[in-house]
Amino acid sequence: MKKIITPGMCFRRLAVFMLGFFIFSAGVSSGHAESVCEHVTLAWLQTQVSIPKDAELVFKKEQGVLCEAVLSINGGLAPVYAGKDFIVAGQMYKNGVSITRMTMSSLSEVADAERKKAKEKEAKDVEMRKSFFKLHAPELADLVSLSFAPGGVSDKFIYVISDPACSHCKALLDGLEEVAAEADLALKLVIYPVLGENSKAMTADVICEHLGYGAYKTMKKTGPAKGCDKANQRINKTFDLLNKADISFVPLVVAHDGSWVVEGNDICSVREHLGLDPGTGEKGGGCKKDQED
Repeated sequence: MKKIITPGMCFRRLAVFMLGFFIFSAGVSSGHAESVCEHVTLAWLQTQVSIPKDAELVFKKEQGVLCEAVLSINGGLAPVYAGKDFIVAGQMYKNGVSITRMTMSSLSEVADAERKKAKEKEAKDVEMRKSFFKLHAPELADLVSLSFAPGGVSDKFIYVISDPACSHCKALLDGLEEVAAEADLALKLVIYPVLGENSKAMTADVICEHLGYGAYKTMKKTGPAKGCDKANQRINKTFDLLNKADISFVPLVVAHDGSWVVEGNDICSVREHLGLDPGTGEKGGGCKKDQED
């Protein structure tokens, strides 16, 4: 299963953090029930917490003094409870019964439809990104900050789009080093610091201090970067290019000519695209074992 690291997951983290947060609701007058959900719209919810731009409000219902609202986010349903000027995420209980569980059970068909819609959207997005790199792969050359070529200088190469603070990216690099040696090609790293300000600071250090590939792989969190014009320009150009394809995650591996793209740390697919035998062991991704299973 591929693993992708994405920024902007504050909403989901809030939901996990508040799991088990119980609200005990008492009965209220019908006058309050008529208006408790009136102000609860997607736009209002977005003023309270970070929500992905493609989220949808699929359900809302008065629950005492609160409005129970259900959001569809990336194919999953997330319940929240809204007051006049706040929201909480978690479960609502009344008289020992989970109101949240009852609501989510009643929305099973909605959940199935949202999952299907999300899968269809993701499939279209994947195809869009493939088309994007076929057209724009040459532009990646100006964004390369580091190279790794175990066999020396090579005309054969693949691009690796990575974030210095991404652990999955660095795990993928271990497998790609093996691939580079087997296929006699070079890895060209495009650093895309999507994971926040610390990532940008680390990227600036790489570019401004002319760090090598080995130093990049062992980098830890750093303080505020001094920065330099070269780093600012390259980081901005990288965001400008990849934002055109709405890419907000890492890692990605792209063929030198953009003819194929692998998203996530899927070393097995990289090996397959390059015509290599399935790898074994930790670095090889256990592809042979996966095939046998």
